[in-house]
Amino acid sequence: MRMETTKSFLLIILIGVSLLLTFGLWTYQPSEGDASLGDEDTVSGDLGGTEETIKTIVEPQSLVFHSQGEHYGFPSPQLEREFYEEVQRWKMSNFREKQSISGLDPEMEMEFSDALPMTLANILFNLDQPAENLPNWSFNRVLLDYEENSSLLEVTFVSVDQQRQASAVINDASSFELFQSKLIDKEDLIQYIHLSEGAGNVYLPSEVEDMNNYSLSIVPLNEQMLVNSLFRDPTMVSRSLTPLGQPYFSDAVRELKVVDNGRAMNFINPNSAEGIPAQRHELLQSSMDSISDHGGWTDDYKLLSVDRRAGIVRYQMFYADYPVFDKPSVTTELTRIEQEFKNGILVGYQRPLFRVTSEIGPDPEPANLDTGEEILTYLRNDKEISLENIEAIRLGYQLTYNDNDNANFLSLEAKWYMNYNGSWKPVREENKDAMESN
Repeated sequence: MRMETTKSFLLIILIGVSLLLTFGLWTYQPSEGDASLGDEDTVSGDLGGTEETIKTIVEPQSLVFHSQGEHYGFPSPQLEREFYEEVQRWKMSNFREKQSISGLDPEMEMEFSDALPMTLANILFNLDQPAENLPNWSFNRVLLDYEENSSLLEVTFVSVDQQRQASAVINDASSFELFQSKLIDKEDLIQYIHLSEGAGNVYLPSEVEDMNNYSLSIVPLNEQMLVNSLFRDPTMVSRSLTPLGQPYFSDAVRELKVVDNGRAMNFINPNSAEGIPAQRHELLQSSMDSISDHGGWTDDYKLLSVDRRAGIVRYQMFYADYPVFDKPSVTTELTRIEQEFKNGILVGYQRPLFRVTSEIGPDPEPANLDTGEEILTYLRNDKEISLENIEAIRLGYQLTYNDNDNANFLSLEAKWYMNYNGSWKPVREENKDAMESN
């Protein structure tokens, strides 16, 4: 009898415990500091970035007009971008590949930072041709010429090896008149100069628009958003601290490290499976979709390169339409987003963990920059620089991350940059005042 009573009592206790556990699961609300679950907004994994498309993320790094042996371009990247966006709207028809390669002596040329598959041509431009009918080679230059007698504009896509070409025509009076006003009347243009000794088509403005140096306030990005987006099951992710006291997240397979005192992050997803590299178009689209899925376009970024063999896509930060570069001495890149894919799976991801919010101070500081003529003179006189290794020259900003007791902020200093052997670096570290004082 006592045994039966004991069994009944234990059964009642077990039922009670079960009811309490069930009630606890139904009513549980995770705290803000929970490293694995978070609230409803956190589960979405949204960093709050803008919407971007291939058409907005891909822009030429240079746009130059040629007339009677002289070279011209826009005095500011904003005017250049506005004209490029206008060209993107012009309807291009009568697409055809050229059987014979003609000489390349265009009235206008656009050059991109890396090779682009021709299958992107009808995305970037208003090209009346389906993607499946476009050739499978890649281009990095687009040329425009006008035929005065017929009022037509001819567009030519040039392959990276300059061995193949494809063309289309623009048959529109307003487009023709706008192009003609640039080429003949030099409307909104200034003179550019050519570094003939450079590797390819290296042009830079002879004069420089008034640029400013900026101080920018920033806010940190919530790494928990990235955890919820990049890990298969965020509830299985554990949070710990590295010996340097920086957050480290792992689910025993993938890992996300916060590095450089919270300024950037590095995500690794080991995947040893081998496969055929994705096409450039597919690789770029996968990368853009991946970043868009968690609202990762938190500042202005443009496509820098697509490495199909390595499966790596890189994007460069921009501010006020100028590229932003890291200081040569830094070990962690804060001005680029980089993703690596293998078999369509994201296996590597590096990015900054901050977002620009506003400019600090009532007025930015004017920059004191050399003219293009002075830069060419400097390069030709510097015995340590091999001119044939210079692939491009442009203006940009050098980023410095400043630690402050109250808040962190960025400093952007205007500088001349050159693409030297495939890497962007300042033309020189000395500023103009220092040079003139010597």
